[in-house]
Amino acid sequence: MRRLWLFDLDGTLADTDRDIREAWKATLADLSLDCPNFERDFVAGPPIEDMARTLLPDAYTDELGVLLRRGFGEHYDHDGFPNTYEYPGILDRVRELKASGALVAIATNKRYVGARLMAEKFGWFDVFDGVFAGDMLATGDPAETADILARAGLAENPGKMKKPALVALVMRLYGVVPEFCTLVGDTKSDFIAAKENGIHSVGVTWGYGTPSELALADRVVDSPSQI
Repeated sequence: MRRLWLFDLDGTLADTDRDIREAWKATLADLSLDCPNFERDFVAGPPIEDMARTLLPDAYTDELGVLLRRGFGEHYDHDGFPNTYEYPGILDRVRELKASGALVAIATNKRYVGARLMAEKFGWFDVFDGVFAGDMLATGDPAETADILARAGLAENPGKMKKPALVALVMRLYGVVPEFCTLVGDTKSDFIAAKENGIHSVGVTWGYGTPSELALADRVVDSPSQI
């Protein structure tokens, strides 16, 4: 059976922090929302709704979450990611893993539209076997969604997925059992998703995760060559 390597995006493949922050700030301004602790509490990587609950605990509602997601997309999807860059050496390592016969895919909390636009900019579609995001079945092309559901053997569309469900979906699509799958990420959502699916996890120190989050990984590496 072929091995499957799943890579988180934000903080693992690329430093996306500045562009995400700027899109968040613009969205908060559009909605006239005051967030005095933004710089202290914001972290790139978690789903928009989860981050909003942290930043705006007293103001958050499901309706506000919808507005934030929509506004963020309007800013983020059209700026061209001018301040985003790949971490040195990470794509070289992905290519080596693929050359060894493994499957390599992106599994991200990032919005599917943004993930695909970024993959197009950096040429990742030529490197990875697939790009998967938590909202892809809720917002993607209907034909593509139907194909994914059929390939995964799912009778019903689960809609927007948290990271554990997304990882499980990708494993079903590729027909890979847990012992042949590894997830590479930088924050606790990655390592929790790996644990809930019974797969090995690798934490990278160049991302956004804190030492306590990285402690949840099965293994921690300081450079792409160690993956």
